[in-house]
Amino acid sequence: MAVYDNDTGYLQVLPIQALTEALVKAESVHSLAKLDARNAVTLTVPNGTATGVYDTRSKLGPVDSDEVWFLTVIQVDTPAQSGGITLGNFRVSSWEDPDDDSDGQLFWAAYQGGAVAGTYYAEFHTGAPVLALPGDQVGVPLRLGPADYVQLCARITTAALTADRTLTLTPYGWKGKLLRHPSSS
Repeated sequence: MAVYDNDTGYLQVLPIQALTEALVKAESVHSLAKLDARNAVTLTVPNGTATGVYDTRSKLGPVDSDEVWFLTVIQVDTPAQSGGITLGNFRVSSWEDPDDDSDGQLFWAAYQGGAVAGTYYAEFHTGAPVLALPGDQVGVPLRLGPADYVQLCARITTAALTADRTLTLTPYGWKGKLLRHPSSS
């Protein structure tokens, strides 16, 4: 691919990155479906679970092979507590965690939640409503390609649970048509 340079009278070859950037932009405006509360995932931590990180996790995804997802907000709801506190966080599979070989990096450095039920927002776009605390905004939509996923995680603190506790992860964004294969640069 090349463009004509009026000043020199020559064709200038464009780097492949210019085409890749155009394809990614086109993916984001080719909306196939809305992601919202209909796509929410829950994680129920059973009664009697001891303190520590709860290993069973709930996944949003994986993204289909012909799609790409753009998330502007992820909402995590934690339950009201008594007899053990259940905190929530989520991992993004495409974010490498240098300290862990698990399913991607956690979004928040510390798990979110407390004694009362809470709603926590992770914003990925400057056009998202300002619901998140400063530092919980990324600035661009989170792009999830084929096989990527978001995983809801729980941590139990203070004491073993005395009842089942359910956390919910709700994504807000859209599904787009994959125009660029993940292996292309």
